[in-house]
Amino acid sequence: MYDVAISGAGPTGSYCASLCAKAGLRTLLVERETPPWTKCCAGGVLMRAAGRLDVPIPAGIIEKEVRGFIIRGNDFEERFRFDRCLTYTVDRKNLDNFLFKNAERSGAEIIGGKMVGEIVERDDRVDLNIGGQVVSAKAAVIAEGINSRNAMKLFGPYPRDAKAIGMRVILDTEEDPGDVIEVDLLDSPTRWPRRHPMFPLMGWMFPYRGRANFGVGGHGYSRAELEAGLSRTMGRSIVRTKGPIQRPESHPIPIWPRRRTATNRVLLVGDSAGLVSPLSGEGLSHGLHSSILAARAVDGLLEGNRDAFREYQQEVQSTVIRDIKAAAFISPVLHWLIGVVDTGEFFRVVRRDEPYLNAWTRMACGEESWQTLMAMTIPRFPRLFFSSLRH
Repeated sequence: MYDVAISGAGPTGSYCASLCAKAGLRTLLVERETPPWTKCCAGGVLMRAAGRLDVPIPAGIIEKEVRGFIIRGNDFEERFRFDRCLTYTVDRKNLDNFLFKNAERSGAEIIGGKMVGEIVERDDRVDLNIGGQVVSAKAAVIAEGINSRNAMKLFGPYPRDAKAIGMRVILDTEEDPGDVIEVDLLDSPTRWPRRHPMFPLMGWMFPYRGRANFGVGGHGYSRAELEAGLSRTMGRSIVRTKGPIQRPESHPIPIWPRRRTATNRVLLVGDSAGLVSPLSGEGLSHGLHSSILAARAVDGLLEGNRDAFREYQQEVQSTVIRDIKAAAFISPVLHWLIGVVDTGEFFRVVRRDEPYLNAWTRMACGEESWQTLMAMTIPRFPRLFFSSLRH
């Protein structure tokens, strides 16, 4: 019998497996695909996310060290430049394969190319049906992504209408795309602030070495609207592409967390738990955080702490989900505000406020919390708002 079985070898599953194995637990990691697999996403790794790993990301996997970004709307474009790296860009198949191999090096046993068909929770163990054979463990972690059938069976359906859709394409560029991310607010302003879930259409360009990752994401849009948004983003980009245009890939994005993330012997981590920011669509920081907490909870359970999994859920609620809900509160107001103020002037005012801009930078690097940033925002908001009202 294994101490813990982990289903899904994306970054959250692989990292959780690595931490469990390093803690001396007999760990099984199961992945239905054979590496390297393709993950449809933008490929950004905030320094906050990289800092959660106990191993450095190899230089050969890092495509770019990003030191600036462009934020663009229908009638404005503002550029920000920083004196340090805020995020890496990576091709996710390379990052995922590195973390998968790292779990194996750490001592996790691997089963690749087979799917966990069913997870059955018993009083004293968990049984996993892997390719028609039953394997038992004292605990299990589900890291299968937003469409996890096992999460649905054990925790109920994912929150209704709480999935956005992302679409991306990676293209060769005429020249090196530099070290700047582009963000296009394609469907902002909104007519009024709405309740969650809310994720207005947003485009991006993430620079790679000699390539660019173009994409869009949004909640409640048709494929045609997403494709039109992707075309607008590519057309407005400062990066010029070459070669044939490939058909874009699409993928679901969770934008609201699950109510429960633990049973007596099973934990949810990452996208399976809905741990993605509805403000930016970034989920790696939250996913890796949940992996750390899950590994700690499994170790605690096996050490005799019967409340370890309940404590995991409480800690996820008070840290990761708290931040996600703060972002969910901010997002509708921000996208509505863009229609009320002169957005270009708004961002120019922000750019001139060096302490405030530094706080945002520190948060991206994992050196500052949402609470501190909100505490700085509240007294500044009247000045930011009234100095940039449209006349």
